[in-house]
Amino acid sequence: MVVLVILIILALIFGVGAVLEGLAWAFLIGLVLLLVAAWWGWSKVRGVTGRR
Repeated sequence: MVVLVILIILALIFGVGAVLEGLAWAFLIGLVLLLVAAWWGWSKVRGVTGRR
């Protein structure tokens, strides 16, 4: 609920388009970081099992 209020206030200050664009960028960056973390973790797991 608090997040929604903050988003509405930001939308009123910066404009709805800027907030939506910011959310889209945050989503894309988060997705990329998630993929990188998953790939890094998978390579670590495979590296550990490969050495045994």
